[in-house]
Amino acid sequence: MDKEKILVIGGAGYLGAVLNEKLLNEGYFIRILDSFIYGKKAVEKYSNNRGVEIIEGDIRNIETVNSSMRDTGCVVLLAAVVGDPASKARPQQTIETNYLASQVVASSAKINVIKRFISASTCSVYGVGKDILDEEAPLNPVSLYARTKISSEESIMAISDSTFMPTIMRMSTLYGYSPRMRFDLVVNTMTMTAFTEGKITVFGGSQWRPLLNLYDAADAFFKVIEADLHKVGGKIYNVGSEAQNYRITEVANLVAKGIKEASGRDIPINIEGENVDARDYRVSFKKIQNELGFNVSHTIPQAAKEIWQKLESKEIKDPKQKVYYNHYFDSSEELVG
Repeated sequence: MDKEKILVIGGAGYLGAVLNEKLLNEGYFIRILDSFIYGKKAVEKYSNNRGVEIIEGDIRNIETVNSSMRDTGCVVLLAAVVGDPASKARPQQTIETNYLASQVVASSAKINVIKRFISASTCSVYGVGKDILDEEAPLNPVSLYARTKISSEESIMAISDSTFMPTIMRMSTLYGYSPRMRFDLVVNTMTMTAFTEGKITVFGGSQWRPLLNLYDAADAFFKVIEADLHKVGGKIYNVGSEAQNYRITEVANLVAKGIKEASGRDIPINIEGENVDARDYRVSFKKIQNELGFNVSHTIPQAAKEIWQKLESKEIKDPKQKVYYNHYFDSSEELVG
């Protein structure tokens, strides 16, 4: 597509912070709309960047949403209450943001004649499944978060036509370092607990989960932005790699491998009790690989090594701070010197 302005909704978030850099490096102008519930740290560096416009606002506000659409060629919707713990903590806000507001955002984009619309969903919509699940597989949500994402997908696709051609991205569980860091994601959590407690604790461990590095996730969005609209419009893609469908015990071993490379230390892995997370599924990513040539290039050991080094260097001062965990809805990390 031509280098039109891209509206990144949720651009100060975990994935948004990395996607911004990708788009700027590729010559795009971006407008970031974010409520900054996890602080502004990830976007402060753009304060004097003429290629970036920053709007503070909540997507539950119709006026804010509609005004943010001006002079925009593409909308990327990342903003959401993300993850099961956060959704449990604020169920009303989850429904408002993930479902009701996403309808408003999509409708506003359509009436503003913005054809290219990319919305982040989640592979959690599959919940539990024995087979390797493709985009046509039955949906089996086991959480409010997944239910709101399914409703959002359906409402966005319901208004799809020749003038509005959305693409839904069902994301694997993300991992890796971000300027808006999270320590409530499995790889990141394991690395952090290895650093702070000297061990990795796994609950259950036999459950399957698809994993995806943050940088590969940003590349997937970029491929959809750059693709012929008639190729990607009106489609749903699972985003990830079948090679990174892992059992949680395998994830722990890969994290330990990365830490060994970073520090020379052998981190013990403790297997305890039953898993409280009901999700257990493997996912097929053949569609995005075959149609868009998407392949991953980052691994769990690489990410664990980078996160360990960030912790060791004190670039991340206190990984236990609430700002690093979505379910606290706390931005107080900014106040720390």
